Amino acid sequence: MWIKVTHEKKRNNIVLFSIISVLFAAASLLCGAHPAIGIGGAVLLFCALFFQIHLSETLPSWAAFLILAALTLIVFILMQVTISCGIFLIGPLKFILNLLLMAGAASLLWILIGSIRISSLILLVFCTVVAIIDHIVVQARSFEIQFSDISAIGTAAKVAGDYSFALSPVTMIGLVLSICFGVFLVRTRYPRQKRNRSMMLLSMGSVVLMILSVVVIYTQFMAPVIGYQDKYWKYRGSERNGFWVNLIYSASATRVQVPEGYDPDTLEDKLDAYIADAKNPDTDTKTEKKKQPNVIVIMNETFSDVQNIAKYLGNEMPTSVPVTPFLDSLSGEANNVIKGHSLVSVYGGNTANSELEFLSGLSIQFIPRNTVAYNLYMTQDNSFTIVDMFKNAGYHTFAVHPEDRTNWQREKIYDYFGFDETCFKDSFTDLTDEDYYRGHVSDQAIYNKLIETYENRDSDEPLFAFAVTMQNHGGFSSSNFDYTVTLDGYERYTGVQEYLSSINNADQAFQSFVEYFKTVEEDTLILFYGDHQPSLTNIGALFFDVTDDSSTEAQMAKYVVPYVFWANYDLEAAAGDRLPANRELTSLNFLPTWLLQILDMEQQPSKFMQFVNTVNKEVKAINAMGWYDYAGVFHETSYNLPVLTEPLKLYSHLQYNVLYDNKHRIAGIFNMD
Repeated sequence: MWIKVTHEKKRNNIVLFSIISVLFAAASLLCGAHPAIGIGGAVLLFCALFFQIHLSETLPSWAAFLILAALTLIVFILMQVTISCGIFLIGPLKFILNLLLMAGAASLLWILIGSIRISSLILLVFCTVVAIIDHIVVQARSFEIQFSDISAIGTAAKVAGDYSFALSPVTMIGLVLSICFGVFLVRTRYPRQKRNRSMMLLSMGSVVLMILSVVVIYTQFMAPVIGYQDKYWKYRGSERNGFWVNLIYSASATRVQVPEGYDPDTLEDKLDAYIADAKNPDTDTKTEKKKQPNVIVIMNETFSDVQNIAKYLGNEMPTSVPVTPFLDSLSGEANNVIKGHSLVSVYGGNTANSELEFLSGLSIQFIPRNTVAYNLYMTQDNSFTIVDMFKNAGYHTFAVHPEDRTNWQREKIYDYFGFDETCFKDSFTDLTDEDYYRGHVSDQAIYNKLIETYENRDSDEPLFAFAVTMQNHGGFSSSNFDYTVTLDGYERYTGVQEYLSSINNADQAFQSFVEYFKTVEEDTLILFYGDHQPSLTNIGALFFDVTDDSSTEAQMAKYVVPYVFWANYDLEAAAGDRLPANRELTSLNFLPTWLLQILDMEQQPSKFMQFVNTVNKEVKAINAMGWYDYAGVFHETSYNLPVLTEPLKLYSHLQYNVLYDNKHRIAGIFNMD
């Protein structure tokens, strides 16, 4: 006999099994887990407590390999349960690919260690830890671990402390099952391992299959047949692809692709022809040179007027007080206010992408999915932003962000962008407790810093300031928090109420900032916009009617933030008829062209910014998932599956040229000096 099973009838084990089984069954029912999970858990627990397996010293190599493969299969199932997604929606080919990847890893461990028990235990512990991390990452930003996260691990580690995480019931069940299985592995008696030729060949063959599987997934060979799920919302990637296939597929999705029809030799001619065809002869009119106004741009962390969005969608958010009364009071009918909403490309995180879209006019639509350009693609040679234009116009350029200068590599990136002066968390040296909100430097403290910079600058230089705030950052689980906004009938959603209170405070701080600049004599223009919505799925489910199964177009409700231009002078007269008549919806990549037109600087931009401005006459708004035309029709498209009009194809070609084509980059198209 190669396998011998001994049965231990200990009374303590029987009592323990009975108690744990009842608790386990109750937990499975309460969290709605699949019955197979409860049954599997009971079987594993029963085996771990009452049986001990003895593997014979004469066990053939092929049988030992099959046992290793079977143990690997169980580890994969437990990993999927711990993530909170199971295995039942994974297609058969993707399931096989996951098993080949896992079996190859287990075989490699066996080759190195020579022990089935230790190899399986290492794989079990590693997969369980990764599964819990993946589960937590989804709570923080609403999509899973991606291969590109490796480049942002430093930033992620620094902001992780802002969040409070809780394991779901299914994840806790998966963790308990994994522990039971670990006990089972330890109690099993294995033969003394011998690295004989047959076992080595089988293991090496498994490693080769693992490598081939990686190649098949990464190159997307036979992708239509395999049927990868390319929507990463929540756990959908692991749910439909399996975690390891999903991770490698996400690496494939980060590959920079040469756009169809891209030709650097004809690119500038196409650009010139497009701009010339759409050009208004009146734009050549020379205007009298005058002193430019101060310009202050505020990208407010996680700021969105969700109450107004819910109302627009026909739902009521029953708050105890208005959430953003000052923002709401600013009327687009006033001659010094232009306001509306902007489409963004990120949700719950990856703030740097919103930052890049505004400062450069680039669109995340043409950047590989779920990557952050600051970490992966930006260099000194491809960084062309409106900062250069303001410097050339005689502005003092200033950037402030009250967090670590290494977050998203901002210190280096801001240097690439050419800011004259930067200010990070270590520059806020004289703060008191009142200058903090939810553990972060408050918006009011940042506005005080901006006012200080304005007052102390050379009066002959107008100011261009770009501020990224922090107080509304995710992790809405503060202890002893003083809620200024509550939800009638939804009091148990404390995270949502903390968020609403935070943006209510941000709204008050913005009001005080505007009130200050009402009193100054110098013309000053302020642009305020949010970077993304919070990763609070309750808001979408309760007030937007958006769930994980909603269409991409419906999901756009979670990718909308407010914007407002405010000035202490007549904005409408300054902008003339250069802005679109319909300003209710735009996107962050178009906002800089609006700013330049308001300032009457539209003749100074690079050809690229002129192009972006021209595209805006045909495309109302665009983000990573698609774009809206002026008829209000949403066109779903993505980096990997582009469905683009000719102007948007040209957009993708230009963006490829500036970011990735180091050999053929046409700097003259993008230079804003």
